[in-house]
Amino acid sequence: MFKLTVAGDVYEFDGDRMLLAEAREIKKFTGMTIPKWSMGIDEMDPDAIQSLIYLAKKRAGESLRYSDLDSLDFADIELEPMDDEEAGEEPEAEQQAVDPTPLGESGTTPMPGTTDTSAPSPTTSSTPLATSTV
Repeated sequence: MFKLTVAGDVYEFDGDRMLLAEAREIKKFTGMTIPKWSMGIDEMDPDAIQSLIYLAKKRAGESLRYSDLDSLDFADIELEPMDDEEAGEEPEAEQQAVDPTPLGESGTTPMPGTTDTSAPSPTTSSTPLATSTV
């Protein structure tokens, strides 16, 4: 997740989420694949940065052409990574484990011919049979 400030406007960009259409636009405008584009952002490559700004603005609902960004000044662009707390996400260590068993079910599977409310069979009891001594 990035915090991207462009000429005073702030955008949050989730780089873990990428539509194929967005990846195609990146390749069309920059010639870069997604791994090369990510590296280009880290290196502040102007083509990678311009396409990042373009996607962030589009995701924010702004309508623009890619060439509208040609006149941006690099000094008006700030890019900083955001940690999970800044992005409003729970850190992984604090996330609760979720039990996949639906509420009201024990998670056991009944044997064929039984239901989950069947009484145990007396022949399968774990109680030892009484023996007589003569």
